[in-house]
Amino acid sequence: ALGPSTIRSITTALDAEPRPTVLTGEGNIFSAGINLLEVAAFSRDEIMAFIEEFSVLMTRALTTRYPLIAAVNGHAVAGGCVLAMACDRRIGTRGDFKIGMNEIAIGLTLPAVVTEILCDKLASEQARTVILSGALYHPEEAQQAGLLDDVVDSVDEAIERACAVASDLAKSPAEFAAMKGSLTAPIMQRFQQTRTALDRRFVDSWFAPRATQLREKMLERLQAH
Repeated sequence: ALGPSTIRSITTALDAEPRPTVLTGEGNIFSAGINLLEVAAFSRDEIMAFIEEFSVLMTRALTTRYPLIAAVNGHAVAGGCVLAMACDRRIGTRGDFKIGMNEIAIGLTLPAVVTEILCDKLASEQARTVILSGALYHPEEAQQAGLLDDVVDSVDEAIERACAVASDLAKSPAEFAAMKGSLTAPIMQRFQQTRTALDRRFVDSWFAPRATQLREKMLERLQAH
Protein backbone atom coordinates (compact mmCIF):
# COMPACT_ATOMS: atom_id res chain seq x y z
CA ALA A 1 0.00 0.00 0.00
CA LEU A 2 1.19 3.49 -0.85
CA GLY A 3 1.96 5.41 2.31
CA PRO A 4 4.48 8.27 2.52
CA SER A 5 7.51 6.07 3.31
CA THR A 6 6.71 3.55 0.56
CA ILE A 7 6.22 6.32 -1.97
CA ARG A 8 9.58 7.85 -1.10
CA SER A 9 11.29 4.46 -1.25
CA ILE A 10 9.97 3.67 -4.73
CA THR A 11 10.78 7.18 -5.98
CA THR A 12 14.34 6.85 -4.68
CA ALA A 13 14.70 3.41 -6.28
CA LEU A 14 13.51 4.70 -9.66
CA ASP A 15 16.13 7.44 -9.50
CA ALA A 16 18.95 5.15 -8.36
CA GLU A 17 20.00 3.33 -11.52
CA PRO A 18 18.92 4.25 -15.07
CA ARG A 19 18.63 0.73 -16.42
CA PRO A 20 15.71 -1.43 -17.66
CA THR A 21 13.52 -2.15 -14.64
CA VAL A 22 10.60 -4.37 -13.69
CA LEU A 23 8.26 -3.16 -10.96
CA THR A 24 6.23 -5.79 -9.12
CA GLY A 25 4.64 -6.46 -5.74
CA GLU A 26 4.72 -9.18 -3.11
CA GLY A 27 2.42 -12.16 -2.68
CA ASN A 28 -0.82 -11.61 -4.57
CA ILE A 29 -0.83 -7.80 -4.39
CA PHE A 30 0.85 -5.45 -6.85
CA SER A 31 -0.40 -2.47 -4.86
CA ALA A 32 -3.58 -1.89 -2.87
CA GLY A 33 -3.46 1.87 -3.47
CA ILE A 34 -3.22 4.55 -0.80
CA ASN A 35 -2.46 3.20 2.67
CA LEU A 36 -5.53 4.33 4.60
CA LEU A 37 -4.09 3.11 7.89
CA GLU A 38 -1.29 5.68 7.50
CA VAL A 39 -3.12 8.65 6.03
CA ALA A 40 -6.63 8.44 7.53
CA ALA A 41 -5.84 10.92 10.31
CA PHE A 42 -4.00 13.39 8.07
CA SER A 43 -5.06 17.03 8.11
CA ARG A 44 -5.97 18.89 4.94
CA ASP A 45 -2.42 20.26 4.63
CA GLU A 46 -0.95 16.81 5.20
CA ILE A 47 -3.17 15.25 2.54
CA MET A 48 -2.15 17.97 0.09
CA ALA A 49 1.53 17.32 0.84
CA PHE A 50 0.94 13.58 0.45
CA ILE A 51 -0.68 14.09 -2.97
CA GLU A 52 2.33 16.14 -4.02
CA GLU A 53 4.64 13.25 -3.09
CA PHE A 54 2.29 10.79 -4.79
CA SER A 55 2.43 12.94 -7.93
CA VAL A 56 6.23 13.02 -7.84
CA LEU A 57 6.31 9.21 -7.80
CA MET A 58 3.81 8.86 -10.64
CA THR A 59 5.52 11.43 -12.85
CA ARG A 60 8.91 9.86 -12.12
CA ALA A 61 7.58 6.44 -13.16
CA LEU A 62 5.97 7.94 -16.25
CA THR A 63 9.10 9.76 -17.43
CA THR A 64 11.94 7.34 -16.65
CA ARG A 65 14.53 7.54 -19.42
CA TYR A 66 14.77 3.75 -19.33
CA PRO A 67 12.12 1.05 -19.86
CA LEU A 68 9.92 0.52 -16.79
CA ILE A 69 7.65 -2.52 -17.00
CA ALA A 70 4.99 -3.56 -14.48
CA ALA A 71 4.63 -7.25 -13.66
CA VAL A 72 1.16 -7.00 -12.13
CA ASN A 73 1.28 -10.01 -9.85
CA GLY A 74 -2.17 -9.55 -8.28
CA HIS A 75 -4.50 -6.84 -7.02
CA ALA A 76 -3.81 -3.34 -8.40
CA VAL A 77 -6.41 -0.91 -7.11
CA ALA A 78 -6.71 2.88 -7.39
CA GLY A 79 -3.23 4.34 -6.80
CA GLY A 80 -1.76 0.89 -7.41
CA CYS A 81 -3.48 0.72 -10.79
CA VAL A 82 -2.15 4.19 -11.64
CA LEU A 83 1.39 3.15 -10.73
CA ALA A 84 1.11 0.26 -13.17
CA MET A 85 -0.36 2.56 -15.83
CA ALA A 86 2.57 4.94 -15.45
CA CYS A 87 4.90 2.15 -16.58
CA ASP A 88 5.68 1.55 -20.24
CA ARG A 89 3.97 -1.85 -20.36
CA ARG A 90 1.88 -4.00 -18.00
CA ILE A 91 2.00 -7.81 -17.84
CA GLY A 92 -0.77 -9.26 -15.67
CA THR A 93 -1.27 -12.62 -13.94
CA ARG A 94 -4.39 -14.76 -14.17
CA GLY A 95 -6.26 -15.23 -10.93
CA ASP A 96 -9.03 -13.89 -8.74
CA PHE A 97 -7.53 -10.40 -8.66
CA LYS A 98 -9.08 -6.93 -8.84
CA ILE A 99 -7.62 -4.21 -11.03
CA GLY A 100 -9.07 -0.77 -11.63
CA MET A 101 -10.00 2.69 -10.41
CA ASN A 102 -12.68 2.69 -7.71
CA GLU A 103 -12.40 6.32 -6.56
CA ILE A 104 -15.83 7.37 -7.76
CA ALA A 105 -17.32 4.43 -5.83
CA ILE A 106 -15.78 5.72 -2.59
CA GLY A 107 -16.71 9.36 -3.09
CA LEU A 108 -13.44 10.70 -4.49
CA THR A 109 -12.40 12.63 -7.56
CA LEU A 110 -8.96 12.13 -9.15
CA PRO A 111 -5.76 14.13 -8.66
CA ALA A 112 -4.36 15.71 -11.81
CA VAL A 113 -1.54 13.21 -12.24
CA VAL A 114 -4.00 10.30 -12.25
CA THR A 115 -6.33 11.95 -14.76
CA GLU A 116 -3.49 12.78 -17.15
CA ILE A 117 -1.88 9.33 -17.01
CA LEU A 118 -5.15 7.47 -17.57
CA CYS A 119 -6.28 9.77 -20.37
CA ASP A 120 -2.92 9.34 -22.11
CA LYS A 121 -2.55 5.58 -21.73
CA LEU A 122 -6.16 4.61 -22.50
CA ALA A 123 -8.31 5.27 -25.55
CA SER A 124 -10.91 7.96 -24.93
CA GLU A 125 -13.89 5.65 -24.36
CA GLN A 126 -11.77 3.26 -22.29
CA ALA A 127 -10.69 6.12 -20.03
CA ARG A 128 -14.27 7.29 -19.56
CA THR A 129 -15.42 3.77 -18.70
CA VAL A 130 -12.56 3.02 -16.30
CA ILE A 131 -12.82 6.37 -14.50
CA LEU A 132 -16.58 6.88 -14.38
CA SER A 133 -17.70 3.31 -13.67
CA GLY A 134 -15.46 2.81 -10.64
CA ALA A 135 -15.33 -0.85 -11.66
CA LEU A 136 -12.71 -3.35 -10.51
CA TYR A 137 -11.83 -5.89 -13.20
CA HIS A 138 -10.43 -9.39 -13.22
CA PRO A 139 -7.16 -9.61 -15.22
CA GLU A 140 -8.71 -10.72 -18.52
CA GLU A 141 -11.33 -7.96 -18.23
CA ALA A 142 -8.60 -5.47 -17.32
CA GLN A 143 -6.79 -6.38 -20.54
CA GLN A 144 -9.94 -5.72 -22.55
CA ALA A 145 -10.34 -2.37 -20.76
CA GLY A 146 -6.78 -1.39 -21.71
CA LEU A 147 -5.35 -1.61 -18.19
CA LEU A 148 -3.10 -4.59 -19.02
CA ASP A 149 -1.17 -5.31 -22.21
CA ASP A 150 -0.94 -9.05 -21.67
CA VAL A 151 -2.08 -11.68 -19.15
CA VAL A 152 -0.06 -14.83 -18.39
CA ASP A 153 -0.58 -17.86 -16.18
CA SER A 154 1.74 -17.22 -13.24
CA VAL A 155 3.68 -14.56 -11.37
CA ASP A 156 6.98 -16.10 -12.44
CA GLU A 157 5.89 -16.00 -16.07
CA ALA A 158 4.74 -12.38 -15.70
CA ILE A 159 8.10 -11.34 -14.28
CA GLU A 160 9.98 -13.30 -16.97
CA ARG A 161 7.87 -11.71 -19.71
CA ALA A 162 8.28 -8.25 -18.18
CA CYS A 163 12.06 -8.68 -18.05
CA ALA A 164 12.10 -9.74 -21.71
CA VAL A 165 10.02 -6.71 -22.72
CA ALA A 166 12.26 -4.36 -20.72
CA SER A 167 15.39 -5.81 -22.34
CA ASP A 168 13.87 -5.57 -25.81
CA LEU A 169 12.89 -1.92 -25.34
CA ALA A 170 16.39 -1.11 -24.08
CA LYS A 171 18.20 -2.20 -27.25
CA SER A 172 18.66 1.44 -28.32
CA PRO A 173 18.82 3.28 -24.96
CA ALA A 174 19.61 6.79 -26.21
CA GLU A 175 16.89 6.68 -28.85
CA PHE A 176 14.42 5.18 -26.39
CA ALA A 177 15.10 7.96 -23.90
CA ALA A 178 14.74 10.67 -26.53
CA MET A 179 11.48 9.36 -27.98
CA LYS A 180 9.95 8.60 -24.59
CA GLY A 181 10.80 12.14 -23.52
CA SER A 182 8.97 13.47 -26.58
CA LEU A 183 5.92 11.32 -25.82
CA THR A 184 5.68 12.25 -22.15
CA ALA A 185 6.39 15.98 -22.51
CA PRO A 186 2.79 16.88 -23.51
CA ILE A 187 1.42 14.87 -20.56
CA MET A 188 3.69 16.71 -18.15
CA GLN A 189 2.69 20.03 -19.67
CA ARG A 190 -1.02 19.28 -19.18
CA PHE A 191 -0.31 18.06 -15.65
CA GLN A 192 1.34 21.34 -14.72
CA GLN A 193 -1.66 23.23 -16.10
CA THR A 194 -4.31 21.21 -14.29
CA ARG A 195 -2.66 20.14 -11.04
CA THR A 196 -3.66 23.08 -8.82
CA ALA A 197 -7.37 22.89 -9.58
CA LEU A 198 -7.71 19.10 -9.77
CA ASP A 199 -5.59 18.39 -6.70
CA ARG A 200 -7.56 20.91 -4.65
CA ARG A 201 -10.80 19.31 -5.85
CA PHE A 202 -9.47 15.88 -4.83
CA VAL A 203 -8.66 17.14 -1.33
CA ASP A 204 -12.13 18.69 -1.08
CA SER A 205 -13.66 15.33 -1.99
CA TRP A 206 -11.42 13.53 0.53
CA PHE A 207 -12.94 15.54 3.39
CA ALA A 208 -16.51 15.55 2.06
CA PRO A 209 -19.08 13.71 4.23
CA ARG A 210 -19.71 10.80 1.84
CA ALA A 211 -16.02 9.98 1.31
CA THR A 212 -15.31 10.36 5.02
CA GLN A 213 -18.11 7.98 5.93
CA LEU A 214 -17.06 5.37 3.36
CA ARG A 215 -13.40 5.66 4.39
CA GLU A 216 -14.33 5.06 8.04
CA LYS A 217 -16.13 1.85 7.04
CA MET A 218 -13.11 0.72 5.03
CA LEU A 219 -10.83 1.45 7.99
CA GLU A 220 -13.03 -0.62 10.27
CA ARG A 221 -12.70 -3.58 7.91
CA LEU A 222 -8.92 -3.14 7.62
CA GLN A 223 -8.43 -2.87 11.37
CA ALA A 224 -10.60 -5.94 11.93
CA HIS A 225 -8.07 -7.95 9.93
